[in-house]
Amino acid sequence: MSPPLWRIGLAFTAIYLIWGSTFLATRFAVQALPPFFVAGFRFFLGGLILFLLGRARSSEPLTRAHWLAAAKLGILFFVICHGAVSWAAKHVPSGVAALLMASIALWTAVVERLLQTQTRPGARVLFSLAGGFVGLAILVLKPESLAGSTQAQTASLAVLGGALTWAVATVLSPRTLRPQSNFTSAGMQMLCGGGILLLGSALFTPPSLDRVTSVTVGALAYLTIVGALIGFLSYTYLLQHVPPTKVATYAYVNPVVALLLGWALAGETISAQSLVASLVVLAAVANIVLSRSSAVPPRWPNSRPVPAEQGA
Repeated sequence: MSPPLWRIGLAFTAIYLIWGSTFLATRFAVQALPPFFVAGFRFFLGGLILFLLGRARSSEPLTRAHWLAAAKLGILFFVICHGAVSWAAKHVPSGVAALLMASIALWTAVVERLLQTQTRPGARVLFSLAGGFVGLAILVLKPESLAGSTQAQTASLAVLGGALTWAVATVLSPRTLRPQSNFTSAGMQMLCGGGILLLGSALFTPPSLDRVTSVTVGALAYLTIVGALIGFLSYTYLLQHVPPTKVATYAYVNPVVALLLGWALAGETISAQSLVASLVVLAAVANIVLSRSSAVPPRWPNSRPVPAEQGA
């Protein structure tokens, strides 16, 4: 039985708006707290909740091999990728960071080809890849896009590296040993990645409460409860009822949301150059997503189809 259209629409609205807004929330949070602490707290607590939900639904034994595999993916998805995004949030406008993360679709196509996980891409995909990377080059290499800051350009390259890491993990994820429970699997990866980030923050940049405000607390709570949990549950629900290529449209809607929120709430400037680069990159991402219906789209770190009983 098909679900009501209003539920589908609500779930799409959630992943479009929530995941598009997390970039700005991260920027607010890292103004007062260390970036690695923000990312670590968000994913460790969110992962703990998902893990407990998964264990409540499944009694499948968890082995050392399960945890080692979860740690590998957790490092790729959260320590490297989201660690880079959180660090870059202090130097790069949230809209630009979201646009750079949209390159996951571009990187995924490249990684899939290098690892020979799909057939040779056609001319449409190759043209889109070339155009997408031209758009990224316009955004990162020209000083007008990043206020002429070398540090901002370095941070942008870090975000691109994080997007590449996410793409690698996305392609490797289906080959990795994981529990049958989707919630348990994602929770384990978040626990491992978040725990490593928290440990690193405690060792090198311990958090101080001196600059913490209500905005900081609200942003951190939003990232954890809304971004990591509600967004994930909405995403898994859509994967049960909607073709993956439609779900993957979040990859080019999120940057638009982030650009508008950054402009409206944080006074971020949207230059003509940024708009041109945005259009080029988003057109390339949309073309690749829509032309790769049989490939795995950029998604949360568990690409196994979600069982029906695990919907939101």
